[in-house]
Amino acid sequence: MRQDFAQILKDAKIDIRVEYQKLYGMLFDRSIDVLGGKRISVYDELSDNFIGFYFRGTCLSIDEFDNMHGFHFEKEPVDFNIDKLILLCEYIENMLMGYQSTFSVSGYGYMAMTAQIPINIQFYMMQIGQVIEKIGYMRANKDGLSIFVEKSSAAIAVAEIVPKELSYKVISYNHYTMKGNLNAKKETLFAFANLLEPQREKMSSIDNKFSSDLFYAFNNFNIRHNNISPESPKYKKPIADLTQEQLEYWYDEIYQMALLAFLKLEHAERKKAFDEIKHKIENKI
Repeated sequence: MRQDFAQILKDAKIDIRVEYQKLYGMLFDRSIDVLGGKRISVYDELSDNFIGFYFRGTCLSIDEFDNMHGFHFEKEPVDFNIDKLILLCEYIENMLMGYQSTFSVSGYGYMAMTAQIPINIQFYMMQIGQVIEKIGYMRANKDGLSIFVEKSSAAIAVAEIVPKELSYKVISYNHYTMKGNLNAKKETLFAFANLLEPQREKMSSIDNKFSSDLFYAFNNFNIRHNNISPESPKYKKPIADLTQEQLEYWYDEIYQMALLAFLKLEHAERKKAFDEIKHKIENKI
């Protein structure tokens, strides 16, 4: 049975609010001693070097970047939840990667670069990694940027099976920013349906009822066809009558079904080898 977050956090003996406050202090407290007795924060140092960050776009300052993307952190957030901790972890990690890249591009050797950087990047990365591990999350990367998502053994296994361009969608489906984003979830499920379609006959030979249910869902839950507009020839009133929250629930269920489909297909290949050695064992060959 899958554990809920309360059980995971209880077992891990971690207070997510305390971890948030520690990371907040690590980012904003002016604890770095520089020349002349001046003390700066990690955020100050990031700000001074932001112009060289590879993901800044057209933003000329870190403040402009934060305002554009809605990054506003408070020491004592109202309505605190785990998503705020995840966002802060993602922010710090990606900013540090951008910061580190400015030194790499400048042509510093490793030892020279280490001497030039006042931020102990490795320490920060280790701290974030430990927090993420304890709350049952994992890192996913795309285009040089990191996000953190709930660990899912099935999602990890499937991400290793599907084409590279789809693997990120498999993992990022569980990211907190996907909550309520039905269009993004629908896009992922649509991609799953297209990838599984050529293997539909094989799926049916493995588990006909399951295969029938999965493709029924793809075709009737407003994923591959317009099932919610009355004028559509594929209109399905029970689906059209669902609230956004109810439809999202079914999208999440279909996502789990699709993961299982990929794993069933993979197991079919494994079973051939298993049956061969089983035959040898049973027949004492």
